[in-house]
Order: sequence, then structure tokens, then C-alpha cells
Amino acid sequence: MSRKISSDVKEVILETIKEKGTMKAGAKAAGVSVRTLNEEMKRSEVFKRRVFEAREEGKRNIADEAIEMIKSYASGNVPKTDRNVLTANIALANAYEPGFRGTTTVQGKVEHEIRVISAVPRPQLPGPKKPEIAPSKTTITLLPSGEKDR
Repeated sequence: MSRKISSDVKEVILETIKEKGTMKAGAKAAGVSVRTLNEEMKRSEVFKRRVFEAREEGKRNIADEAIEMIKSYASGNVPKTDRNVLTANIALANAYEPGFRGTTTVQGKVEHEIRVISAVPRPQLPGPKKPEIAPSKTTITLLPSGEKDR
């Protein structure tokens, strides 16, 4: 059974989640497990709502930081461009910022031919068969009413 989290610890958790955007960071800052944090959210609807609001604010903060980094790369304020960091920041901005549509392009391409060589001959499939319809030889005999079949 987990322990109850005090209101001071809850505030530390919420502030960290607002800054970092994840529950794991909030739990680590407070010295509790994520499981304890989830159980506290089940106990208190108010705390659960505040955690969700903090996570949304944290996502916006992450997106803002990513966009700032992209802008600094674009303006040339960073002396050496690390394309991995730039791509990661574009991915974060795409994920967390509504309406942001940064694109990543690959510089260069690989051209090659693929040749499949097989020693097993491929089977020759026959064309589609037309269904054969046999003529119908069924006859129907109508008997006057009241007579029985002989």
C-alpha cells in the first residue's frame, strides 16, 4: 500500500511536471514512484485534474523550447549546427505544438539497382477458365388438381 502525498509534495510534483512535461520527472523530484503518483490521482479528482493541466502546460513549454532552438539554428546564433538536435527539436515541436508543421528533409540519397536471380523456374499459370454450363434437362409435369402422382 502506498503512502499519501502531502500538499507541499503535490505542489513540487505539479511545478516539475509544468516544467518538464512528464509525470516521471514530477515523481522523481518529489522522491515518490510514478505508481504512488497514479494512486494519489485515483484518490483525488482535483489532484488528477491539476496533473493533467500541468502536463498540458509542460508540453507547451517543451514545444516553446524546441521552437526557440529551431529559431536560433535558423538565425545562425548557434556556431555549429547539430542536425540530430535540430531534427529532435522539429519532432518535439510537431508533437506538442498545434499547427506547427516543420519538415525534415534528408540531404542526399542512395541509388542502387536490385536484381533478383532465381534458379527455380516460375510456374506458368493458366489463364482464367470459363465455367461450363450444362443444358438443363429437367421437365415439369403439371397434373390436374385432384389427381395423384402415379
